[in-house]
Amino acid sequence: MIQVEDLKKYYGSIRGVERVTLHVKQGEIFGFVGPNGSGKTTMIRTLLGLISKDGGSAKLFGKEVQIGDPDLNKDIGYMPSESYFFNEMKVKDIISFFKSMRTVDDSYLSMLIEQLDLDLLKKFGSLSFGNKKKVGLVVALMHQPKLLILDEPTSGLDPLIQSRFLEIITNERKRGTTVLLSSHVLSEIEKVCDRVALIKDGVILFIKTMDEIRQNEHKRLLVTPNHHDLILEGLSFIQDFDQSSQYAYVGDVNLLVQFLAKYKFIDINIRNVGLEEIFSIYYQKEDVK
Repeated sequence: MIQVEDLKKYYGSIRGVERVTLHVKQGEIFGFVGPNGSGKTTMIRTLLGLISKDGGSAKLFGKEVQIGDPDLNKDIGYMPSESYFFNEMKVKDIISFFKSMRTVDDSYLSMLIEQLDLDLLKKFGSLSFGNKKKVGLVVALMHQPKLLILDEPTSGLDPLIQSRFLEIITNERKRGTTVLLSSHVLSEIEKVCDRVALIKDGVILFIKTMDEIRQNEHKRLLVTPNHHDLILEGLSFIQDFDQSSQYAYVGDVNLLVQFLAKYKFIDINIRNVGLEEIFSIYYQKEDVK
């Protein structure tokens, strides 16, 4: 569905993306994660034919992306990080405008409007940031495209609407829709994505399935009193907290427990590491495969 090979884009001397390669399969939700300025939006805009590339290949539906290709865009639903429409138009007129250019199932459109709690009678310019995002989501989803490219789609939405939106795209996946989801909200990446790519400074650090990330069993270990001599494969010292020592551990937790049983501690605390902490660990590494 999406095939990117050695994609390169620079803005003068400033790197946008460098040697980006990723393949997104039909019917999967693919998470695209990275800090601000990491290259996520550059890649998305290249895929949409909004900017030209400096090197490499970017294909959608097996066809090389060209700037302004109408045949390509008709099968795509795009949600930018911010929604910009005509401020003086009412929401219902914006919806009607885009509906007139597409084949839209009225019952599906009504479901979107109801689930996202869209106020059709207000002028777009009077809406809050979150309500403007809702309009953008409906416009992106209304024609049930084969491919959804969503850039920070839930920022500004309240928790209930976020949950409903995630349910909608999960149902779209069941229908065979492919979703490229760029987001800072790692909890939603964890909930709905099949695979995730982590990008930093324009370079992909890794592409893994969510199962692969979970199977690594990232743990944090806090032992009291201080011990700096705990040596086990996958166990690494981080720092001291008062009378306690903190370690990171990746591996079989049963092996860790067996190892710790050889020592005498006042207290031991072992906890799972959240997705945000896992990605933070990767960000701090120079080279990740």
